[in-house]
Amino acid sequence: MPKAQKMFLNFLEEYFLKISETKIPILIIDELQVIGDLEINGKAIYKLFNFFIRLTKELHICHVFALSSDSLFIEKVYSEAMLQGRARYLLVDDFDEKTARKFLEKYGFVEEEIKLANEYVGGKPALLTTMIDEKKIGRGIKDYVEKGLADSKEEIAQLLYYIKTIGVTIKYQGKDIDVNYEDTIEILKNFSGKEFYKYFIITPEHCYLVSKNILFVDTREKIIKPQTKFDLLAIRKF
Repeated sequence: MPKAQKMFLNFLEEYFLKISETKIPILIIDELQVIGDLEINGKAIYKLFNFFIRLTKELHICHVFALSSDSLFIEKVYSEAMLQGRARYLLVDDFDEKTARKFLEKYGFVEEEIKLANEYVGGKPALLTTMIDEKKIGRGIKDYVEKGLADSKEEIAQLLYYIKTIGVTIKYQGKDIDVNYEDTIEILKNFSGKEFYKYFIITPEHCYLVSKNILFVDTREKIIKPQTKFDLLAIRKF
């Protein structure tokens, strides 16, 4: 392990040891996939998880939450870092319609606004929270959802343009694989009349759309669905 890396991890360990004398600290690492390909004498991500295991299972000095919107990445790390039995794999899913309604009512949303939220946002907590913030500063909910849908359509159109015109490659089973435009379109067509579907295999095209936060793969239930309701509605325009 490089000296600088070792010094940093030692510093964190001492830091949490000190805090744990009076309270139990919680370490939260968000968007973990950003460092997924980082190489430092081998995959840094696995060394990082071994360090997390030391903090939690060996020293018992803190809790660690490692978060990622890339479900395939989390599944890969969970398997390859041999975390079974040493870490819990939790799916943070969307609210159901009833829970989302109660959540919005708590912040003064009227029926028309709740219907807009259900139609365009669904139960995605982060987007519901953004809607609440927009309402607090006096912005219209209708304007927010229309802009959100337009942004999703633009993002997907841009990705498809890159695939078709420029060409996109992705790491798949350790190899650089070209993402196929026609296969990508066929994947998106699956959502023309449904919100999710069961899968049998994960293709490079699936991996690319997941890495761009367009699709979400639930590896436990073996289903694929759009990341957000905005994405679902935007996909249906293609």
